[in-house]
Order: sequence, then C-alpha cells, then structure tokens
Amino acid sequence: MTKLLKTTFITFFIFLITFSGFSQGHNISEKISAKNAKQYTHQFIVGGQPSESDLILLSKNGIKTVINLRGDGEFTDFDEKAKVEALGMTYIAIPVDGASGVNHSNLALFSTAIKTQQKAFVHCASGNRVGAMFALDAYFNHNNSINEAIAIGKKSGLTRLEGKVRKVISTVEK
Repeated sequence: MTKLLKTTFITFFIFLITFSGFSQGHNISEKISAKNAKQYTHQFIVGGQPSESDLILLSKNGIKTVINLRGDGEFTDFDEKAKVEALGMTYIAIPVDGASGVNHSNLALFSTAIKTQQKAFVHCASGNRVGAMFALDAYFNHNNSINEAIAIGKKSGLTRLEGKVRKVISTVEK
C-alpha cells in the first residue's frame, strides 16, 4: 500500500469508529421503551419509567447513575434499585410525590444528585416531574429567568406541572 492509501484508510477507519460511537451514545434514548425518553444533555437522558431491558441497555451504553423521582410504592413491577445496582450503576431515589413533591426540599436533594459528573438517566412515570425539577434547579441554582427555567423544564419533560413550578418560583425570593 502506498503511504497516501494507508493514510486515507486510517483516517476513514478513525472516522468510522468515532462516528459509530457518537451515533450510539446519542441515540440510546431512541432505543429504550421508557415513555418520553430523550437525550436532554450530553450527561442526562430523561423520561418515564424504564423497563428492566431499558436498564440493561442504559448500563451497556455508559449510564452510571439512575435517578428515580417516583414516589415510594408508586412502581412495583420489579425491584428497580436491585436491578440498577446489579448492573453496576448507582441508584438514587428522590420521592417526588406528584405536584406536592415539587418543592424546595426535593429540589435540594435533586440538585445534589445531578451534580454528579457521571452520565445519568433521570426518570419519573412520564418525565413531567423530571422537567419540573430541572426547571426549579435552573431558576434557583443557575440564575435563569423564570421563562428560561420553564423552557429548560419543557426541554427536559415538563408538561402539566408548569403551573406548580411557576407557583414555587413565585412564592420564594432568590
């Protein structure tokens, strides 16, 4: 092989490997069955309740932490904590019990949990509470305006809880 051909082949091979890894890492949210799953940021995939097979796929694709915002006893199909830990991931439960759970106490726990530098899957039943907590975190911890915080919330799953998020924000000064 000529030097030019070798260089071209090596460049193509590196590009192929890089593109393949990029494609897999960014499309994992499309491969899981969790309701409303999406890649929110490079670090976070957000959505609804994952299945056992979703957890396996997430683990195989570099997710290191699962943050569950469902309330105690809200999900009983399988032992999510045991499954997550058996797969070598960290499990964090922050029971955000519906609209009443969208509050400053849970925000403090949530903000601490998402400070991890690891890739994480953050979920509730549908992703709505996930978006609510990201919106509150954006407003109270990252100095975003209320409109910016709501936009961040919507990008990460906020729907029906927008009114609750606005109420929490409006009742407390920064």
